[in-house]
Amino acid sequence: MRTSKKDLEQYISTLNKSVNLKRIDGFKPYYELDCAYDGYKLVVINNKSRGNTEISDRMTAKELYAFIRAYLAGFETAQSKKAFRAWNTTYKSLDPSLCNGIT
Repeated sequence: MRTSKKDLEQYISTLNKSVNLKRIDGFKPYYELDCAYDGYKLVVINNKSRGNTEISDRMTAKELYAFIRAYLAGFETAQSKKAFRAWNTTYKSLDPSLCNGIT
């Protein structure tokens, strides 16, 4: 299947909805697709003057799609571990055998 620019933009929209970036000086950062030189990269727009931070190197659309999937999966894993820790501290009587290696 071919990955188009539109596919990447839709996936980045999903990423923006899923990952809650903290406000900096009243500005809410967001992820954006940077296109140039026949390649794509993921950046975060940091401020009103459109300063950005590169999240990925420049790559093909298909490679960036896979990168964003992995990036989003990492955030979801971190959130589930954070939720587990909060739950675990609330319920001190948790049986350690139920943790399955999550610390």
